[in-house]
Amino acid sequence: MSFGKIVRAALLAIDFEDEDMSPRVLRNTYCRRQLLAGHGREEVSNLLGLASTRTCDRIRATIGAQL
Repeated sequence: MSFGKIVRAALLAIDFEDEDMSPRVLRNTYCRRQLLAGHGREEVSNLLGLASTRTCDRIRATIGAQL
């Protein structure tokens, strides 16, 4: 079973349904929660194993729009 199928099954088990039910949902949720907890974008990017902070910057922009 691929990791994507495992993630999809886990998301369905908690009644989460969206167009995107890939591991990206988990990554973005973790990133968003870490940023909301006050962690810096460089630290979160390192925790996620990302080469740049671009993903964290993009997610941080959505946090500001939601508040």
